Amino acid sequence: MAVLRLFAAAREAAGVTTAEIPASTVAEVLDEARRRYGDRFSAVLASSKVWVNGQPADAGTLVVAADVVAVLPPVSGGATARPAAPVVRGNLALVPDLAPEPEARPEPDRAPLAVVHKSVRPHGRLGLAWAGATLGLTVAGPAWLGGWLAMAAFVGGAQACRVWRRRGERPVALAAAGIAAGLPIAASFDVGAMLGVVAAGVVATLVSRLARPTRAPSRDVALTLALGVPIGLAAAAPVLVRHTGIAAAVLLLAIVCVYDAGAYLVGTGASSAWEGPAAGVAGLIPLTILAEVVLIPPFAGAQPLFLGILGAVLAPAGPVAASALLGDRNGHAPALRRLDSLLLLGPLWAWCTMIFLR
Repeated sequence: MAVLRLFAAAREAAGVTTAEIPASTVAEVLDEARRRYGDRFSAVLASSKVWVNGQPADAGTLVVAADVVAVLPPVSGGATARPAAPVVRGNLALVPDLAPEPEARPEPDRAPLAVVHKSVRPHGRLGLAWAGATLGLTVAGPAWLGGWLAMAAFVGGAQACRVWRRRGERPVALAAAGIAAGLPIAASFDVGAMLGVVAAGVVATLVSRLARPTRAPSRDVALTLALGVPIGLAAAAPVLVRHTGIAAAVLLLAIVCVYDAGAYLVGTGASSAWEGPAAGVAGLIPLTILAEVVLIPPFAGAQPLFLGILGAVLAPAGPVAASALLGDRNGHAPALRRLDSLLLLGPLWAWCTMIFLR
């Protein structure tokens, strides 16, 4: 159900201030508005331009409840104007030249992609519960671990798509979330199954965009894969490592948990973005020394030391990579943030571990 908000001449023509209109395309919104409000309202629309989320659109453009469709009558004096979306929930806002100055659209976040943690209860307890459940299911076996991480990946993929859709992009949310969830499940079988999941995701995304075309279908497909595949690989990495043995998988998850705990505890409310990551890396030093002493075998020589250094380098880069995936470090995707330290570390760790322990 879309919210129709009228201003100035359009309000006078329609005789109402707001109305609810069910619609899935711009054409349906405008047709219903013409039917309800008659010839005077149609005359206003006849000389107007149509925009969706600040971009020119045509009658076939698809809309959802989060979109803003602006119908702009000519601006006096021949000036051109770019619509600024009023703060409403719904599909349609009519903003003629006599409308009051709309609220300015917020500028995109241009701050560095590094994450500065904020204390949000019960974030700490949820983190401990997550770590305990993940480590317990790692002991249980690859299938259990794959199912658990698949749930987090599915939600993370859906949340990432929602962040992008709020900015007017159109990733296929179900396909992205399905790829993200399918990869850790497939990893409990083999790498070939993972390739099958990606191929199926590509086909599903293409079919979706052929069935419901948008203004930039190729961009939608690319964005869908760019969100689903990295999130899915991050969740699949511990499952792949678990096939090589319990020790390597537990070490990977221990490094991630220790880093995340240090970064959160010290980084919460810190004045600099580097304080939390520095504390997380410092926490990995004793863990790496312990692994070098205890985990030979199954590892040999300096392999645990190498993996510890790998974790110290790539775990801090994971949250930055997650911010890049979202296009905004403040994008709200808590499930993705549970996996972000694995985005870069997980796949490379899995590859190294399979070489070391084959």
